Amino acid sequence: MPCMVCNEDVTNNDFKKCVRCSKSYHTLCIDFSHADTQGQEPSINWTCPQCLSKQPRSDNSNIPVRPSTPTSMADVTFNVTRRKMTQSRLDTLQLDPSTESLRSDIREIIREEMRNALQDTIGEIKVSISANLKEINDQISAFKDSMNFLSDEFDKLKQDNITYRNEIKQLKKENEMLHYDLSEVKGKFINLDQLSRASNIEIQCVPEYKSENVINIVKQIGRTVSVSINDNDIHYCARIAKLNADSTRPRSILTKFNSPRTRDSFLSAVLTYNKRNVQDKLNTHDLGFGSMQKSPVYVVENLSPDNKNLHAATRKRAKELKYKFVWVRGGRVYARKTETSDTVFIRNLDILHKLI
Repeated sequence: MPCMVCNEDVTNNDFKKCVRCSKSYHTLCIDFSHADTQGQEPSINWTCPQCLSKQPRSDNSNIPVRPSTPTSMADVTFNVTRRKMTQSRLDTLQLDPSTESLRSDIREIIREEMRNALQDTIGEIKVSISANLKEINDQISAFKDSMNFLSDEFDKLKQDNITYRNEIKQLKKENEMLHYDLSEVKGKFINLDQLSRASNIEIQCVPEYKSENVINIVKQIGRTVSVSINDNDIHYCARIAKLNADSTRPRSILTKFNSPRTRDSFLSAVLTYNKRNVQDKLNTHDLGFGSMQKSPVYVVENLSPDNKNLHAATRKRAKELKYKFVWVRGGRVYARKTETSDTVFIRNLDILHKLI
């Protein structure tokens, strides 16, 4: 059965039962130590404070019960120092059993209010989440549009890149072909330039002086090497500018004969003379410059600028590789390492670099 004070079930022996109303009370819920103030035995024939309060008394100032609402329980003394109860528990204790339906209604109202408040809160949360989700969906949609645009642009760039790469390959092939054609054209131009000099010779290291007659110098060389040269055999004769202005060598004499045959005869005679006179090759004394110190005079073919550079590079390379012979015939450069080695035709710099 429940305790009439705390409304909790009595589960142990620490309780008292009223002899009149047969209601039970926890000993801690009442101030049982004052029960003998009415002449009662504390543990025998005990009467609850509620039943005692119904008896008429002349003076009830010594009743050891602390009044409280409702009036029917005014003489119940609560031992707050021994048992702590919350205000909600006290409020429950003060309710009459007849108000149980009222309590149920109140609980239902509270539940309804909490349900409505919860629904309102959930509704607001849903609205907020919906708004946020809509914004996120809009952003995702915009992001998708951007990604689609970028993907399309990337596909275009990729296709353009493939097209440009194919065009570059084609241009490279065309460039190689043009480079090859240019090399061919350049070679033909060099050959034509050299062919136009087929009748020319250069006489080098001949001292210069004022009022000189270069044609007479050419004739004197012809007499020295035993070849007859007339005025009609010479089409043009003059000194030419130096390639290196700082050089101390005299300017070369360029002579253009009337035919390549005359040029070749002149060159052949000079070569034969130098072979017969190894110790006294063609020099300035042979040309009438006896008052000057003897110095060699060279008679060579008139090379085009490209062939002249190739000849100079060949002589430098031959010196590095210890080639013994480098010469020019018909505007072409040749080299040979020893007397018994094969002759190498130096057509261009690529062949020159391959020499070993």
